[in-house]
Amino acid sequence: MKIKFWGCRGSIPVPDSRMVKYGGNTACVEVGLDEHTLIIDAGTGIRKLGEKLVQNKVTDMDIFITHSHWDHIQGFPFFEPIYSDKTTINIFGCTNSYKQLKSIFEGQMSQEYFPVSFSDLKSKINFLDACGKQYELHGSIIKVIRTNHPIFTIGLRVEKDGKSFVFITDNEIMAVKQETSENEFVKFCEGADYLIHDTQFSDEEYKKRKGWGHSTYEQAIKLANDAKVKNLGFFHHDPNRKDADLDAIEAKYRNACKDRKYEFGVFAVKELDEIKL
Repeated sequence: MKIKFWGCRGSIPVPDSRMVKYGGNTACVEVGLDEHTLIIDAGTGIRKLGEKLVQNKVTDMDIFITHSHWDHIQGFPFFEPIYSDKTTINIFGCTNSYKQLKSIFEGQMSQEYFPVSFSDLKSKINFLDACGKQYELHGSIIKVIRTNHPIFTIGLRVEKDGKSFVFITDNEIMAVKQETSENEFVKFCEGADYLIHDTQFSDEEYKKRKGWGHSTYEQAIKLANDAKVKNLGFFHHDPNRKDADLDAIEAKYRNACKDRKYEFGVFAVKELDEIKL
């Protein structure tokens, strides 16, 4: 399993020289499963990923959409493979509780917003249900969990060859109204080689942002420790968080975890970071 981060910013892309190190693109993660490509979310980071896939002549891929907020789908119209008749894409999501995923993608590319309509795309696009708990896909197991977010949002656990990668974005672990309990998240993440989790807020910021559907660094660290994961990556960086800020946050919590004698690694995810499992 090979993982590459093409966008790790939350809420809105930030083309800012002070944010070059960690990147300004919104959520998009590539998971290589041997010869197959799995993509998680279609934020603005998917544009550069699309260029790479076309260059490498990749024509079949699966995309899991965690939810349909702008920062997780806004890159899709600029995803180059969708304009090729050689491309087949399976898009997995769970949005039936409010609107079908296909209609959301069609609406995003309606004439009012974009010059090319969804119906004019040359690629073959299939929309598939990801509302269940577990799927087998290209020799891997994909497990799904509902997060605590204002709209229906899913987190994923990818297991292959004894390795596991958990990706949970847009999740308020300590939400007052919980769709999923803290204990359920612990079980879902248990023993993962890598847990990549939403950490948009500091503890102080969170006091004024409860109910927004995001977690703090300390909350993610507690989850990682309780679940006995091997590595924790901070993700969904606040759009105002500069490189210097994230450097300081990473150093602070690495030292804190070391002082607490926690056994997992801690890092702030950078755009174009790669992980091999």
